Amino acid sequence: MKTFFSTIILFGIFAVVSFSTVSCKKDKTEVINEVFDTTGSSRLATQSFISDAHTTTGELIIYNKGVELIYVFKNFKTDDGPNLEVWLCNSLLDVIGGGYLNLGDLKGIEGDFYYKAPASTATFSYIVVWCTDFSVAFGHAFSI
Repeated sequence: MKTFFSTIILFGIFAVVSFSTVSCKKDKTEVINEVFDTTGSSRLATQSFISDAHTTTGELIIYNKGVELIYVFKNFKTDDGPNLEVWLCNSLLDVIGGGYLNLGDLKGIEGDFYYKAPASTATFSYIVVWCTDFSVAFGHAFSI
């Protein structure tokens, strides 16, 4: 009986340690410094990132350049995580069901970088750093 309880306790400890080492980690520690050339563009909005499940800071600057909107992440910083993507969406309560557009993988967890999208994306309400593995928003900013 003593061996049975010892086995259960060891299994529990193993499960806790295993889960804690897997949660939300992916190596994207390089600071990104991608510069957007603002020539011929007009600034539409500047918003601050708001933390959701993880601390997320920085500015979102939205430019119109011809038939495109440029979403610039400035002084951006968030926690590392698996499969982080940048989504435009209409609802923070129902990100997937409310309609979204995937702009691609998050380029980095720290720095300055941007995403291009058609001008029609102005209809989306939010830009979200989305963890697809855990279906959770790390942080968001209001769109236009």
